[in-house]
Amino acid sequence: MPSQDDLHSPSEGEEDSAYPPLEPRHAARVREQLGLTRGQVAWAVSAFQGHPLHPDTLLAWERGTEAPTVHQINALAAALWCSPGDLLGEPATLLQCRTLLGLTVEQVALGVGMTRDRYAEAERRNRWRGSERQTQALFEVLRPPPACFVGACGRTGQLRVLLREAVTGWWPNYVRPVAKIVPVAPAEIHRALEQLHLAYQRIDNHGRTGAAAEAVEREALTFLDRVDEQLWRQLRTREPDLTRLPERRS
Repeated sequence: MPSQDDLHSPSEGEEDSAYPPLEPRHAARVREQLGLTRGQVAWAVSAFQGHPLHPDTLLAWERGTEAPTVHQINALAAALWCSPGDLLGEPATLLQCRTLLGLTVEQVALGVGMTRDRYAEAERRNRWRGSERQTQALFEVLRPPPACFVGACGRTGQLRVLLREAVTGWWPNYVRPVAKIVPVAPAEIHRALEQLHLAYQRIDNHGRTGAAAEAVEREALTFLDRVDEQLWRQLRTREPDLTRLPERRS
C-alpha cells in the first residue's frame, strides 16, 4: 500500500468520489490492533485536520452510520499510522483506482497509451472504450477489480440480466456469456455461477402460504436485484485473467 504522502491529493472537484467508502470494520480493526480508544484517535484526527472531532463521530464511522470526507479519511489514516487504502473498501471507479495508487492522470494516460484528454474523459465519465492492448495496459497500471472494470465498460446491466437467467435456469449455459464480460478465468465463473444457483434454489417457497410465502418471495426478489453483488463476493479473492479480457462490444 502507498503511504499517505504518496497518495494523489484529489482536486476539489474530485473530493467526494476520489476514494472508495470507508470500510467500517477495517477502521475499527486497525484502531483495536493499536490498542487505542476512540477518544485517543479522535484527538489525533482533530490535530491532523485542524478542527475538533468528537469520539461519537468516530463511533459513527466505525458503525457505518456516517461517512467521513476524503480529508477526514486522510487524517484518520495518519492518526492510525496506516495508509488510507488500509481503511477503505474496494475501488468502484477508475478515479478511485488511480487515487489509491497515488498516480496522476498523466501517468495513467501514458501507461495505457492514450492522450491525457482522452483518458481524463474516460475517468470523468467512468466509461472505458480502449483497445485490447490499452485494456491490458489498464489492468497492469490501475489493477481495477472485476466489478469496477465491468462498471466502467457500462455492462453491469447486461451482466445482471445474464446472472438472473443463470440462477433461475440452467446455469452452465451462462458460463461463456458471463466470461465474455467479466475478466476472470472461466473455471472461476463456473464455480461462482454454480454457487449462486444453489443459493437461489435454497430460497424455497414450496408449501408456504400467506405471510411466510410473501417473505420468501421478497427474499428471492432481493437476491435477484442484487445478484451481481453476490457474484462479486464469490469472486473477490480472484485475480483478473489478463489472457481472457472481456470481448469489446461493437
